[in-house]
Amino acid sequence: MKGLQKIKWKKLLSAFLWILLGVSVLFLMSAAHKKKASQVCTGFYIDIEGATNNVFIDKNDIKNIICSYARKKLVGTPIAQFNLEAMEKELKKDVWLNSAALFFDNNGVLRAHVEEREPLARVFTTDGNTFYIDNCIRILPLSNKHTARLPVFTNCSINEKKLTAKDSSLLYNIQAMSLFIQKDSFLMSMIDQVDINKNQEFEIIPKMGNQQVIFGDSTNMNQKFQKFKLFYKKIIPQYGWNKYSKINLQYKNQVVANIRGIEEVREDSLRAIAIMKAMTAYATRMSTDSTQTIIQDNANNSTDFSIIQSSIERNEEEVDSIIQVYRQKNKSIPKQIKNKPHHK
Repeated sequence: MKGLQKIKWKKLLSAFLWILLGVSVLFLMSAAHKKKASQVCTGFYIDIEGATNNVFIDKNDIKNIICSYARKKLVGTPIAQFNLEAMEKELKKDVWLNSAALFFDNNGVLRAHVEEREPLARVFTTDGNTFYIDNCIRILPLSNKHTARLPVFTNCSINEKKLTAKDSSLLYNIQAMSLFIQKDSFLMSMIDQVDINKNQEFEIIPKMGNQQVIFGDSTNMNQKFQKFKLFYKKIIPQYGWNKYSKINLQYKNQVVANIRGIEEVREDSLRAIAIMKAMTAYATRMSTDSTQTIIQDNANNSTDFSIIQSSIERNEEEVDSIIQVYRQKNKSIPKQIKNKPHHK
């Protein structure tokens, strides 16, 4: 009997302690709520993550959005008057923001943590429209504040307002190819734009030379770009920029190149020399530019300017040989070749 009474008292004591603990928690919560309700906003702090180089929205933009929605001066306003959830939704309406979170710290400072979208490629459509895409394949508009220097993809036949599964697949391939190009300083300095044909396959348009470079789809992208770099680093300096009219990178373990006719070489040689001389300065800026979107591995992928220099010399030799051919055949030398500039 005494044992049963002892157990009963223990249960009552335990229940009393739990009730006391619950009342204490409610009291503390009520006190904290009253304290918070009496607090005012003492400051404003913004933390932006995501974009590293191509920044399309800054801290002033974030503050203006919040102040415009709140319709009040932030500092000095009671914390209880802030609808943080609604303010977060307002921030997320901005196309350049991927996420947004607002909260007050223990000192009454309103903290805004936002993640900005960063464009990875510039796309031009067959309809004449242009836009950026980010890593989520989100279509982003152009901005008056900043123009991103990114790989350019042209002749894209998609409806950006209503993407099909095929359209989305193409944009994913564009994103992957753009990222690959940005990571290599040689590719960034050599590729002017990437054209998309009717089969949604890629054709590279180089900054120098007048070749049609057939890339195909995005499969085996690493091997194709390695062949592209090998061709321009080894073959072009030896044979000149205008020897080949078409370069096909689609075949396994080989590069198939079409040789250009002598008339085409004669017409393009002087133009190629001028382009390459102008590109020497441009390529220098590209490979040393510290504002690249992606930090490049310049130790392994740096642009070798001797390639450009030797190619200039090769093309001038090519022009000289054409002049000799015309003389041997007793033909008049075309004016644009006869007056060619001499390289020093």
